[in-house]
Amino acid sequence: MANIALWEEPLGTSPANWQSAFGTEINSLAAGSYALSSVILSNTSGLLTDFWISVALGSVATGTGAPNLAFYLQPLNQDGTTYGDGYASGTIIPVQGYIGAIGWPASQAAAALTGQVKIPSELPPNSFKLGVVNNLGNALAASGNTIAIAFNAFNLNG
Repeated sequence: MANIALWEEPLGTSPANWQSAFGTEINSLAAGSYALSSVILSNTSGLLTDFWISVALGSVATGTGAPNLAFYLQPLNQDGTTYGDGYASGTIIPVQGYIGAIGWPASQAAAALTGQVKIPSELPPNSFKLGVVNNLGNALAASGNTIAIAFNAFNLNG
């Protein structure tokens, strides 16, 4: 039946299909701070549509309000070397590229945190990096933090 959209396999269906989206730049990331990934992600050959983000953090306590990690997609610019606005760093948050967040309950005692979110934004058909803002209320652990992605595709032929 031609009017059914199905997930393609095996994207995101096993740990082997997840790829690291950040290096060590998220370790000890201060509350309220932004980090642009050192990992270049490419969508030039697969031309896939969207992706999932999976997070596993070392021990961190959440603050009050709505603690979360906010994600930004920063495409490669026409100069071929910079990603996003080229200015966002530390407490300077990007003004463009917000794609979603993963939240946790407020005022939780220090513990390892895990979660994932599907990003509905369209992926650019080139290289990009992810950025993250730590809105958890406390710095991330000095180690043991991972953020990975799994690209998705749909089969529109059913």
